[in-house]
Amino acid sequence: MKLIELIKKIEVWSEWVNAYKEYVPKFIVEASTKENWEDWDSEVFFEFFEKSNNQCVSSLKQGYFTKEEQSKIKNNWAELGPLLKIIADNQDNPQWETYEQVKSVIRRFTAQDRRAATYRVIAGLQPNNLSTIVKDDSLKELFYYIHNNIEEELPEYQNNWFKDSHSINSFYKEHNPSINFMDLISYPWQTFEYFKNPNSISENSTTNDSSSIMKQYIDLLHHKKQIILQGPPGTGKTRLAQLIAEEITKDNSHIKDETKSDPFLSDSYIREQIKNVKQIPSSSGRKSYGISNVQSDRCTVTLDSGSTYDIPYAGIKRAYNEKLWLGGQKNGFDSYDAAIAKYLFENKNIEQPIVAKKKIVDYYKIIQFHPSYTYEDFVRGITVENNEAGKIEYKTENRILADYASKALKNYNDFYKDETTFSNEVFLEEYFSLFVDKINEEIENNEGFYRLTKSVGLINTDEDAFRYKSPAAGWNQRGDRMLFKDIKQAFLDGNIERQDLKRNENLSGLAKQHASYFVRVLNLFQQFINDENLTFNDHEIQKDPLNNYVLIIDEINRANLSSVLGELIYALEYRGKAVDSMYGIKGDRQITLPPNLFIIGTMNTADRSVGQIDYAIRRRFAFVDILPEILIEADLNANRKEEEPRLFFKEDIFLKVKNLFIDENGKNSEYLSDEFEAKDVQLGHSYFIYTENNFNYNLDYEIKPILREYVTDGLLKISALPIIENL
Repeated sequence: MKLIELIKKIEVWSEWVNAYKEYVPKFIVEASTKENWEDWDSEVFFEFFEKSNNQCVSSLKQGYFTKEEQSKIKNNWAELGPLLKIIADNQDNPQWETYEQVKSVIRRFTAQDRRAATYRVIAGLQPNNLSTIVKDDSLKELFYYIHNNIEEELPEYQNNWFKDSHSINSFYKEHNPSINFMDLISYPWQTFEYFKNPNSISENSTTNDSSSIMKQYIDLLHHKKQIILQGPPGTGKTRLAQLIAEEITKDNSHIKDETKSDPFLSDSYIREQIKNVKQIPSSSGRKSYGISNVQSDRCTVTLDSGSTYDIPYAGIKRAYNEKLWLGGQKNGFDSYDAAIAKYLFENKNIEQPIVAKKKIVDYYKIIQFHPSYTYEDFVRGITVENNEAGKIEYKTENRILADYASKALKNYNDFYKDETTFSNEVFLEEYFSLFVDKINEEIENNEGFYRLTKSVGLINTDEDAFRYKSPAAGWNQRGDRMLFKDIKQAFLDGNIERQDLKRNENLSGLAKQHASYFVRVLNLFQQFINDENLTFNDHEIQKDPLNNYVLIIDEINRANLSSVLGELIYALEYRGKAVDSMYGIKGDRQITLPPNLFIIGTMNTADRSVGQIDYAIRRRFAFVDILPEILIEADLNANRKEEEPRLFFKEDIFLKVKNLFIDENGKNSEYLSDEFEAKDVQLGHSYFIYTENNFNYNLDYEIKPILREYVTDGLLKISALPIIENL
């Protein structure tokens, strides 16, 4: 076939070509006339350097410079800019030496050798000399296809992108002299696509198909909340589920940081930090103040003149939060408050309490079902433990789904709270933690019995409750549990007296029944807040954004879903509405699946050892067919690191195996049992991916054995055996 004959078969990707013709001339002008990147037209510079996906020269997605790398390159543009000008000013002749210099400069500012990104920068400035195929692997494959399918002679591949790219560019211009070279830019890639995947030569199939399909999956998941990816073995269902999960969670706050970078300033903390300090510098550092008479809520500042002033800690807290030592002092005591606040800021105690800790958050999990999987494994179950007295104790625990749902629900509820309410709750958690520490000290100081009434006292604390009892007969030896959440809820609801608790519908039954004891602990907490001068309105704490959570269930049909899900079958459809579990935790049986929790299941349609999903569950999921397909090797290697082996796809064997299931008309083949559909049992494409020289392992130890098993199980007829053995 002549090249011109092939080009006539190709429908030009006009959207790409038009974008190329619009921007590339602008790239050349800007690079030729602007010394600094800041002087470029911002839109043109974004298209030239900062845009990764769907860019007019080549779409690189993950293979492009990171934001950090872009920043480093821009900071050193003084080295790069003059080289780009040389390239832009010489449109007719390749600048081999300058190309290598650009490559060398950029490499110094990247964590890894991002060759394709570098080649794209250069190719965008010399359309007359370089092609738009910027990945080495793809360019090498294009040479192979042309050498084996096109009559005209193309120079041999040199394994030098600049030389090889120039050869391709010249080849297309030489054999299409009547076409403007700017109109030829899509043909090399479309030629590559034509031979690699004959069915994908339509408009924009290069990079937009995969992103468009992914968008469909994301939209479907947002709409339905739970989907099942179904298909025969080896079609990459689990991997696709992970990619969908990564895509839907990519905008989440992956570093959860509710941490206040400054110390949590209680009166006791301030007192501890300055009680042994004799003198501190003023906020300007030009003079100093004496510190004395450090009390529970204030201290005394002494000036060089001998004058003394009482400084309440409340003013120090305000100065600290507003960083008054940096400016903004207005009132008479502001300078003293600011000086002490600055001292505290510069001498932070690493042991200080803080509101929350910074941690990495995972927003999707993968689990795998099996035939013996139960509700108690997946939702809630009972564990058996030995308590402190050595006796067996039964405890209800959230399992994977309930635990993950509770995290998603908290994020969902917090997001829709107003800033003040959210901040108050965060402060309350921290204040209550300090209060628990104080109660533990009191229990220890009172020999294990901190008296609440004449006969009842606190004896110890659990993770979520105080333990209280009376020495009198009839009490549980380990004491009853006074849940922290009851005390905190009563505090938020403004309860003060015993009758307030008895009438509070937000509290547990035990809190109402034993209101006499609960109210005493509530009053102790209220007194603690007052004694420490703790406030809830110093400043607001920033909330996390609304995050998406994804649970991937591999082999979802291998378990009895009706049994495993139980009452949550209802919750799948009615998101945000609580359902009662058969097990309660801390007196609460309710479980809620919030709208920001998504479930992706995978299902092997060839597995006849498991039952089908019943209709009640089926209608609550959307089902997506993931079928075998021919893979493009350039895509397989798109994100390959240099030290990783190159991946190949055995297309000829894939097609031979495909013919065992599907005939040339797209119908079930003569070798496939009438009881099966090809789309449910055909071997998937992952069986045919291999690294250099090792496909025989795939063939002998994976492909042939499963095909023989298909014959044994009656999926394929006996007549298929000779074909299988001759693969």
